[in-house]
Amino acid sequence: MTLGLVGTAGGFGTGVAMADPANPPVPSPVGPGNTAQVVYALGGARPPGIPWVDYTNRAGNEYFPNAKRDLIDYPAGAPFSWVPTMFLPAGYKPDRVTIGDAATQATNSLNTAIRSGSQPAAAVGLSQGTLALDQEQVRLANDPKAPPRDKLQFTTIGDPTGYHAFGKSFLAGMFPPGSYIPFIDYTMPKPVESQYDSNRVIATYDGLSDFPDRPDNIISDVNAFAASAIVHTPAAFTGPGDVPPQNMRTTVNSKGATTTTYLIPVNHLPMTLPLRYLGMSDGFVDQIDSVLQPIVDAGYSRYDDPANRPTSVDPVHGMDPIGILDPATRDTIEGTFAQVRSFLPPLP
Repeated sequence: MTLGLVGTAGGFGTGVAMADPANPPVPSPVGPGNTAQVVYALGGARPPGIPWVDYTNRAGNEYFPNAKRDLIDYPAGAPFSWVPTMFLPAGYKPDRVTIGDAATQATNSLNTAIRSGSQPAAAVGLSQGTLALDQEQVRLANDPKAPPRDKLQFTTIGDPTGYHAFGKSFLAGMFPPGSYIPFIDYTMPKPVESQYDSNRVIATYDGLSDFPDRPDNIISDVNAFAASAIVHTPAAFTGPGDVPPQNMRTTVNSKGATTTTYLIPVNHLPMTLPLRYLGMSDGFVDQIDSVLQPIVDAGYSRYDDPANRPTSVDPVHGMDPIGILDPATRDTIEGTFAQVRSFLPPLP
């Protein structure tokens, strides 16, 4: 598919893929710190074969490295509730509830943990787990019995329904706040002025949480869908030190709460990354990327101004979405690519 796109993209323009801006802007102040003593951790979807507990406990660790973890369990397997048991691995028990039901249960459990805790805390949600954080902030916004603002903060990673300083998610682009989404049984939360500081951690190009704001750019859309599978979850294992200053932006709302967005650069263009693991040389794929990346970036208005653009791809410092995974999962992925390569003819 990628090679075909290169052939059709040639007429749209070529050039070297751009990473760092020519004149990086002055960095915004970094938002919430790591003062939390306990983290209420909510994981993303729980598919078969994924070390869900490990991923949930690792998510956001570098933002709160010294905090103890309180894992908030909920029916995280809801996205797979429709899969017949005969097609599921032995021992895997699907959660036969809707995503909306799962989010409500997660929110209730998070709310109980927050109100019963006494230590400074942070709620950290990954992907599907962020739905509970969004709903909980709505609950607490005008509650006189809510914890003091210096006792609680929120960090969302790969929010599939949210907005961030550089763009918005796929669902936020399709459904306005308050809309009911039938196929997941979920109502998009309405904007709320939260009294709590928050982080928004987003992987560049992630189609779930960072969809192109110019969706008529088909190549950018294809790259975003590829990134959904490749960079979405690994962003949870990064930290503030992985983000260049131009990829951080902080806003302050009317209640004095800060929201800091961290846009994680990637090491290679997601849509062509599998070609590298299939055995194509880096030099050959770099040539493909030099054609595709300017077209992909044209799908995001944030890259229009060369003097004020965030870094999208950084081969040296960008996130390696395969290398950052746990060793067992990484070995499985690399082993799968090795098996595929064994059936292929010599590649460029």
